[in-house]
Amino acid sequence: MENWSKRLPLKIHPTVTTRQFVIAVTFLTLTGFLLTYFGVEYLQSTRGYLLVLGIQMILLFNAFIPHIVSTIRFRIYSPGVVTAILITLPFSYYLFQRAFREGVLSWQQFWILLGIAPFAMVIFALLALQIGKALDN
Repeated sequence: MENWSKRLPLKIHPTVTTRQFVIAVTFLTLTGFLLTYFGVEYLQSTRGYLLVLGIQMILLFNAFIPHIVSTIRFRIYSPGVVTAILITLPFSYYLFQRAFREGVLSWQQFWILLGIAPFAMVIFALLALQIGKALDN
Protein backbone atom coordinates (compact mmCIF):
# COMPACT_ATOMS: atom_id res chain seq x y z
CA MET A 1 0.00 0.00 0.00
CA GLU A 2 2.71 2.48 0.88
CA ASN A 3 4.53 1.82 -2.43
CA TRP A 4 1.31 2.48 -4.35
CA SER A 5 0.70 5.70 -2.38
CA LYS A 6 4.20 6.97 -3.12
CA ARG A 7 3.72 6.43 -6.90
CA LEU A 8 0.65 8.67 -7.06
CA PRO A 9 1.26 12.11 -8.57
CA LEU A 10 -1.31 13.55 -6.13
CA LYS A 11 -1.46 12.78 -2.43
CA ILE A 12 -5.02 11.52 -1.82
CA HIS A 13 -4.56 10.27 1.74
CA PRO A 14 -1.91 10.25 4.45
CA THR A 15 0.97 7.88 3.75
CA VAL A 16 0.64 4.81 5.93
CA THR A 17 2.54 1.58 6.16
CA THR A 18 1.00 -1.58 4.80
CA ARG A 19 0.60 -2.85 8.36
CA GLN A 20 -1.23 0.32 9.44
CA PHE A 21 -3.49 0.02 6.39
CA VAL A 22 -4.30 -3.63 7.15
CA ILE A 23 -5.18 -2.70 10.73
CA ALA A 24 -7.39 0.15 9.49
CA VAL A 25 -9.18 -2.00 6.91
CA THR A 26 -9.69 -4.76 9.48
CA PHE A 27 -11.20 -2.23 11.90
CA LEU A 28 -13.50 -0.84 9.18
CA THR A 29 -14.58 -4.32 8.09
CA LEU A 30 -15.36 -5.48 11.62
CA THR A 31 -17.22 -2.24 12.38
CA GLY A 32 -19.20 -2.60 9.15
CA PHE A 33 -20.10 -6.20 9.99
CA LEU A 34 -21.21 -5.25 13.50
CA LEU A 35 -23.31 -2.31 12.32
CA THR A 36 -24.86 -4.42 9.56
CA TYR A 37 -25.68 -7.19 12.03
CA PHE A 38 -27.24 -4.63 14.37
CA GLY A 39 -29.25 -3.18 11.46
CA VAL A 40 -30.42 -6.61 10.32
CA GLU A 41 -31.53 -7.49 13.83
CA TYR A 42 -33.76 -4.41 13.78
CA LEU A 43 -34.93 -4.56 10.15
CA GLN A 44 -38.54 -4.33 11.21
CA SER A 45 -37.86 -0.65 11.83
CA THR A 46 -36.94 2.01 9.32
CA ARG A 47 -33.75 2.74 11.28
CA GLY A 48 -32.52 -0.81 10.75
CA TYR A 49 -33.05 -0.63 7.00
CA LEU A 50 -31.46 2.79 6.76
CA LEU A 51 -28.43 1.66 8.79
CA VAL A 52 -27.80 -1.26 6.41
CA LEU A 53 -28.47 0.87 3.32
CA GLY A 54 -26.28 3.68 4.71
CA ILE A 55 -23.35 1.31 5.10
CA GLN A 56 -23.89 0.04 1.57
CA MET A 57 -24.03 3.62 0.28
CA ILE A 58 -20.65 4.31 1.90
CA LEU A 59 -19.26 1.19 0.19
CA LEU A 60 -20.78 2.25 -3.13
CA PHE A 61 -19.30 5.74 -2.87
CA ASN A 62 -15.96 4.20 -1.85
CA ALA A 63 -16.03 2.02 -4.97
CA PHE A 64 -16.03 5.14 -7.13
CA ILE A 65 -13.87 7.39 -4.98
CA PRO A 66 -11.03 6.49 -4.67
CA HIS A 67 -10.87 3.08 -6.38
CA ILE A 68 -12.42 3.50 -9.83
CA VAL A 69 -11.67 7.22 -10.19
CA SER A 70 -8.02 6.90 -9.16
CA THR A 71 -7.51 3.97 -11.56
CA ILE A 72 -8.89 6.01 -14.45
CA ARG A 73 -7.32 9.32 -13.45
CA PHE A 74 -3.80 8.08 -12.70
CA ARG A 75 -3.84 5.18 -15.18
CA ILE A 76 -2.42 2.78 -12.62
CA TYR A 77 -4.00 -0.13 -10.82
CA SER A 78 -5.71 0.99 -7.63
CA PRO A 79 -5.86 -1.65 -4.90
CA GLY A 80 -9.51 -2.61 -4.45
CA VAL A 81 -10.71 -1.65 -7.93
CA VAL A 82 -11.41 -5.26 -8.95
CA THR A 83 -13.51 -5.84 -5.81
CA ALA A 84 -15.27 -2.52 -6.40
CA ILE A 85 -16.24 -3.43 -9.96
CA LEU A 86 -17.01 -7.12 -9.55
CA ILE A 87 -18.65 -7.15 -6.10
CA THR A 88 -19.53 -3.72 -4.70
CA LEU A 89 -21.18 -2.22 -7.79
CA PRO A 90 -23.39 -5.22 -8.69
CA PHE A 91 -24.41 -5.89 -5.09
CA SER A 92 -25.18 -2.21 -4.47
CA TYR A 93 -27.34 -2.12 -7.59
CA TYR A 94 -29.20 -5.23 -6.44
CA LEU A 95 -29.67 -4.02 -2.85
CA PHE A 96 -30.88 -0.53 -3.74
CA GLN A 97 -33.17 -1.80 -6.51
CA ARG A 98 -34.69 -4.28 -4.08
CA ALA A 99 -35.07 -1.62 -1.38
CA PHE A 100 -36.94 0.62 -3.86
CA ARG A 101 -39.07 -2.27 -5.15
CA GLU A 102 -40.08 -3.37 -1.64
CA GLY A 103 -40.83 0.19 -0.57
CA VAL A 104 -38.26 0.37 2.22
CA LEU A 105 -36.30 3.19 0.56
CA SER A 106 -37.63 6.36 -1.04
CA TRP A 107 -35.76 8.52 -3.51
CA GLN A 108 -35.54 11.24 -0.86
CA GLN A 109 -33.88 8.81 1.57
CA PHE A 110 -31.56 7.59 -1.21
CA TRP A 111 -30.33 11.13 -1.93
CA ILE A 112 -29.88 11.86 1.78
CA LEU A 113 -27.79 8.69 2.19
CA LEU A 114 -25.76 9.65 -0.88
CA GLY A 115 -25.17 13.11 0.58
CA ILE A 116 -24.02 11.71 3.92
CA ALA A 117 -21.85 8.89 2.49
CA PRO A 118 -18.81 10.96 1.40
CA PHE A 119 -18.51 12.65 4.78
CA ALA A 120 -19.03 9.41 6.69
CA MET A 121 -16.47 7.65 4.48
CA VAL A 122 -13.81 10.30 5.13
CA ILE A 123 -14.47 10.38 8.88
CA PHE A 124 -14.42 6.57 9.19
CA ALA A 125 -11.31 6.27 6.99
CA LEU A 126 -9.34 8.89 8.92
CA LEU A 127 -10.41 7.39 12.24
CA ALA A 128 -9.44 3.88 11.08
CA LEU A 129 -6.05 5.10 9.81
CA GLN A 130 -5.39 6.76 13.18
CA ILE A 131 -6.29 3.50 14.93
CA GLY A 132 -3.96 1.68 12.54
CA LYS A 133 -1.12 4.06 13.41
CA ALA A 134 -1.77 3.77 17.14
CA LEU A 135 -1.90 -0.04 17.11
CA ASP A 136 1.16 -0.31 14.87
CA ASN A 137 3.39 1.40 17.43
